[in-house]
Amino acid sequence: MNSEQPVTIVNSIYKTYLIGSMEAPAKSDGGVGWRQELTPALNERGIFCFDPTREEIKKVGMPTAELMEKLKGWQLSGNWELFTDTMRKIWRGNDTVTIDEKSGEIQSIHVMGDVDYVEHSDFLIWHHEEGDKPGGTIAELVIAWYRGIPVYLITDMPRSKMNKSLLYFLLDSGHGKGRIFKNPTECVEYLDATYNLKKVKK
Repeated sequence: MNSEQPVTIVNSIYKTYLIGSMEAPAKSDGGVGWRQELTPALNERGIFCFDPTREEIKKVGMPTAELMEKLKGWQLSGNWELFTDTMRKIWRGNDTVTIDEKSGEIQSIHVMGDVDYVEHSDFLIWHHEEGDKPGGTIAELVIAWYRGIPVYLITDMPRSKMNKSLLYFLLDSGHGKGRIFKNPTECVEYLDATYNLKKVKK
């Protein structure tokens, strides 16, 4: 990979999905902060990051904060059709079909959903602060465990306080390769050693 090129899904060495609370994080930032802080260090090593705080606008046509307000409104009003249709796009992605005006050729485009992010990742990085309320994160963790994809958790929370099933799915993910780290630096150092990474992008 050329160090001058941006890291993309095509030229990356590895791909990771950054999971963690977006609807109710302790910091009330929609889960944006830690993802923005960690992504540059991963990109420098040729790792492409699926970041749901950036990707959702492609799936549903609006930023995360606006989306959460819409979903809440549909919950309160009982508009389950719009609620379910939008949530389906988040989880399963969005398919569009276009016809090329010149050739008449039909083109099908799939915008990836959260399940796609998990299944196309080499590993997942989960950030959890005490006070975060994970929702979809739990499903993503279980999908990764089922698919044999390791999950690396960055948390300030002691293991003794973690839900036993979630702790099991985490540690057993990737066929026993799941790990827990106290901070992002520890996690990146582990990735360097485990995946033989070097900074390829300055």
